Amino acid sequence: MPFHAGQTYLFPLNDDTRREHLWIIATEPDADGQFATASFTSLKGAKDQTGTFLKDEHPFIKWDTCILYSLAEITTTKTLQAYLDCGSAKMHQNAPAAMLRLILDGFDASDFTKNRVRQFIREYKRATRDPEAPK
Repeated sequence: MPFHAGQTYLFPLNDDTRREHLWIIATEPDADGQFATASFTSLKGAKDQTGTFLKDEHPFIKWDTCILYSLAEITTTKTLQAYLDCGSAKMHQNAPAAMLRLILDGFDASDFTKNRVRQFIREYKRATRDPEAPK
């Protein structure tokens, strides 16, 4: 299955020790199949409120929510496909483009983003910047 920025998925499924969360593919996969991904979590009690969304901004979001940048990761299409194949993950409805832009900007703005993830996002933004756009 081809993966693209803005697609969301539920993970982990069928795990009695952890609750499923909505995750977003935040970048287009690179030539090696790597992409950044981040999890949505309840806004209640959240320390990082860099990227917040109101209930119903996505069909899975049932209460005010934020991006948990501290758990954001760089993963691969191969890993996500393996999760899908074994039933540990399930694709969900795509996020609106405006939501994806806010999430991407939040990687750099959040104090909780891991440095390696922040650098991956910066390189992605440089590589995908419109050459006509101001620098």
